[in-house]
Formats: sequence, structure tokens, C-alpha cells
Amino acid sequence: MLKLKFIVPLLIVISAAVWWLMPHYSDEDKGYYIAMFCTLTHDGRGNAPQDMQQIIEGSNSDYALQKVHFQQALAEHLQTVWQDLSPQQQQQARQERLSCRRLMSEKLLPGQPVQ
Repeated sequence: MLKLKFIVPLLIVISAAVWWLMPHYSDEDKGYYIAMFCTLTHDGRGNAPQDMQQIIEGSNSDYALQKVHFQQALAEHLQTVWQDLSPQQQQQARQERLSCRRLMSEKLLPGQPVQ
């Protein structure tokens, strides 16, 4: 019985810590990264996380009060979603930006309309 009194609170604390440390991205951030990813893909430029980082951090003005910080894990997650698409879907996404945004949004923003 003593073990149960000790193990249950310990599991609750560990679960809360794992949830707290897990990355949480807003839908706005996801939409921004999807739009950038699809623009880079459609234009034939590299869509690697490093390419996205150059654009995001390069667009910060020196005088900006709030600078946008690059989220490496979200960019890598986008890359993983892209790799999970079939070759036909990737080809379609390269040809049409809206199709790219729709395909990526289905995975990252389910149930939300794509504009």
C-alpha cells in the first residue's frame, strides 16, 4: 500500500513534467511555417530547415521590438510530414501552392479551412 501512495503521485508529477517540456505550437505558427515551406517548395528553392531559418531570422528588422525566433523542431516536423507524402502528392504540391498548403494543413491543422 505504501508503494501505491508513492508511485501514483510520482507518475502524476512525471506526466506533468513531460507534458510541460513537450513543444506546443500555436496554430498561427504552424500556418506561418506551412506557408513559408510551400512558398519555398513551389519556387524550387530548398525547403530544408536551414533555408527556413535564414528567411525567418533574416526578416527581423534591427529595430524590431519583438523579433521572430526560429523554431527548429517545428521546421523539422514539417520536413517529416513532407517526407510522409506520396511522390504524387509531393509533385502536386510543387506545382500548386494552394495544394501544398492544403496537404500540409491536413496533417498539422486538421479541421481548419485553408485560405
